[in-house]
Amino acid sequence: GAAPLVPSVRTDDEEPPHPGRDVRPGSAARVLFLLKRRALPALLLFAAIAVAGVALREDLVPDGLGPWSPRPVALGLLAVAASDGVLHGLLTLALGRPYASRYRLLVDFFREQGPLAIASGGLLAAADELLFRGGVLAALVGPLGRAGALAASSVAFGLAHLIPDRRLAPFMLWAVWEGALLGAVYLWSGSLAVAMTVHALHDVGGFALFAVQRRTGWLLASLAIHGAAFG
Repeated sequence: GAAPLVPSVRTDDEEPPHPGRDVRPGSAARVLFLLKRRALPALLLFAAIAVAGVALREDLVPDGLGPWSPRPVALGLLAVAASDGVLHGLLTLALGRPYASRYRLLVDFFREQGPLAIASGGLLAAADELLFRGGVLAALVGPLGRAGALAASSVAFGLAHLIPDRRLAPFMLWAVWEGALLGAVYLWSGSLAVAMTVHALHDVGGFALFAVQRRTGWLLASLAIHGAAFG
């Protein structure tokens, strides 16, 4: 798509925005955000995790996927989306220009995504829940308790979503927080199916928003203005 119709907001000591340029070869195998940029890698990883989940379902997800209903899905999705909006606003006010610049880089990082890649990213997000909530969190509840398991699984989730670019790496902390929210949705609802649905819908919506912003500059122009004002 066309470049966002917004002015540059980079600081004087920052390099021009070329997200992904600092990514070293071979890193895609360990960074989920890199895989979510393209449809085929996302679909292959989703299939691998799904097959492993079926083969190891009693060990990986001993209680199954749990019940599913629209109400906890809607509430969980609302909580995660509201958190995104609040964090975005607070970071814009607190950090100004540096955050605005890095947010634009994040939007452009997923520039290779088409509709199929966006949908595949949603499937991979559901697989994330099978692994990190159904596997890691559930396995750690016994030895660490619910709070400890939630914290440990959230950190693991954030590290798996690290973008190996020094300008985008701080978004890993956002991923840790999002992992905590998704873990809370899982523990509150008692349903891995609910957490999988929330995560899938959230990522599809987020990637679609990025695509719209790249084509139209929607919200990016106001972010640049506010970033300049508070930076």
